[in-house]
Amino acid sequence: MKATNSLFLGFLLFSISMVFGQSNPEQGKFKSQATGYDQQAQGDYFKHLGDSLKFEQPDSAEFYYLKALNVSIEQNNQFEEATLLSKIGGVQYIQGDYYKALDQFTKSLALFRELYDDRGIAAGLNNVAMILNIQEKFDEAILNHKKSISICININDTLLEERNWFNLAITFNAMKEYDSAMFCVNKAILLCKLMGDTTEYMLNKNLLGNIYLNKKEYHNSLKEFSVVIESSTFDNKWELCYALAGMAQSSLMLGNSNQALKYAIKSDSLAHELNTLWDLQNISLILSDIYFRQNNYLLAYRYYVDYKSYTDSLFSKEQASEMNHLHLLQKEAENRALQLTFDKQKQELKNKNLWISIYTSGALLFLLVVLLQWRNNRNKTNLNKKLQAKNSIIAHKNKELELANATKDRFFNMIAHDLKSPLSIMISFTEILHDNLELYDEKQIKEFLESLHQSSLQGFKLLENLLDWARLQTNSFLFQPNQLKILPLVEETIRLLENNALEKQITITNEVDQDIMANIDRNMFLVVLRNLISNAIKFSHPGGTVLIKVVRLEHEVGISVIDHGLGISESDLPKLFKLDSFITRPGTNQEKGTGIGLVLCHDFIKKMGGSITIKSTEGKGSVFTFTLPV
Repeated sequence: MKATNSLFLGFLLFSISMVFGQSNPEQGKFKSQATGYDQQAQGDYFKHLGDSLKFEQPDSAEFYYLKALNVSIEQNNQFEEATLLSKIGGVQYIQGDYYKALDQFTKSLALFRELYDDRGIAAGLNNVAMILNIQEKFDEAILNHKKSISICININDTLLEERNWFNLAITFNAMKEYDSAMFCVNKAILLCKLMGDTTEYMLNKNLLGNIYLNKKEYHNSLKEFSVVIESSTFDNKWELCYALAGMAQSSLMLGNSNQALKYAIKSDSLAHELNTLWDLQNISLILSDIYFRQNNYLLAYRYYVDYKSYTDSLFSKEQASEMNHLHLLQKEAENRALQLTFDKQKQELKNKNLWISIYTSGALLFLLVVLLQWRNNRNKTNLNKKLQAKNSIIAHKNKELELANATKDRFFNMIAHDLKSPLSIMISFTEILHDNLELYDEKQIKEFLESLHQSSLQGFKLLENLLDWARLQTNSFLFQPNQLKILPLVEETIRLLENNALEKQITITNEVDQDIMANIDRNMFLVVLRNLISNAIKFSHPGGTVLIKVVRLEHEVGISVIDHGLGISESDLPKLFKLDSFITRPGTNQEKGTGIGLVLCHDFIKKMGGSITIKSTEGKGSVFTFTLPV
């Protein structure tokens, strides 16, 4: 049963059965064809050669995969390196070298984890579980498959999810937990039907037949194996060979030795054509049992001898793999012993160097006393020069403070002017309504009230931003950074500005991933988002769109607010974040602004350890992107 389980595991990884091949006689030809390609093209070419040879000549495929791997390492392409390690593990698996295959699969999985590649992680977990199953480490294999299935569901990879269920069924079948095996294989069959994948469906039917055979439900096993044999569109010889052997075994157990012999002869013919030791071993034992029950002891003995011969061949391969593994372990132990010897010699050399250092230090101490006296005299001379330099720095700082104060004075003058405008409008309209209310109809009064409302909002926004900026300048804005998810804060800000967008029929598109987090102060982050999205709505044309997206970088996240509105001239871009030169202009619906919002965004983002950049084309729109630490 162990050989049968291994065969099914091979089907899971490669989608077709395996043929063991010899060295490729045209290696030199392929190598010469690759000459002259640039490095990347050579790597792709070697990988393509490996893909074309992996089933018929796996040893040659491994040769080319290793050459492609060297190219990916030289180019520091970790994704390609992880992919090729997995492919090398695959051909080593085909050759029955499970320990080496496990090493390659483990390295590939580690690299995919470093790259946060969910598809690679899921495939790696599945591959490692295959080897654990062969080593009869069933609990670890089951755990790996369950982790892989969870990832497959999250990334919607139905094919890889189906292969994991298929492989889990093999594991439970080997453990003789047939009900669990039935549950898993039926899950896999359901996914095959959803995908319309005939090849995977037939693999599962063969496995289901094997489970029924182990449960001694022979009529059911015949039914499942016959689906594979009678299919008019399925021509996979390895699967047909296995199904015919299953039909023969089931028929024999039901007492129909003549029918069993018919299926067994066909399976034996295919097994010899394919030259697969597992199939030859399996069908030889079945034929021996059939002829024994028919009292044909000569043929029964002949096929039993063949069965023992194939068993010995398989055992020799397993023993060779075990010996290679033990040899590697021995080499590792020798290397550790050499390292210990080296460390000991290194420590002895260190002790000698210590004594040399002590004697040398004594000699240097005397020189040091002499140098100290000379240094003290020199320091006195330099001290006056440093004091003069510091006085110059202080004078320069005083000039900078005077300039900063002058800048703030101009800033507050502009704020006062911007605040005066909405207040003047409010006063004018309230005086009109107070003195001449009876002269206006209901529609005109509503228009006055709408103008009052807009002026109030403008003044309130200005005061709100001014208050936040003033608290930051006086360090009274409580800074509390935490690891927070970005998506809920973006959704909260969109809800706050939803009415503004609806008034201009602007669509706000949120493309923020729900798992992305950053180390941010919640209130500061909301102020930044509110100002950037509000500006995007303000300068977008009616019926336009505003896009919010977040990307995960190496040590930070980048948040972008994108509009397709008025844009900003190249000459105005350097002025946006400066107190002494910030600009204001009306929006597409003549909405007014103050310009302090972007200054506030710049200061808050800097406080949170990030930065902000702008890409804008006048008349085409703007992209405001700011980064924050994770």
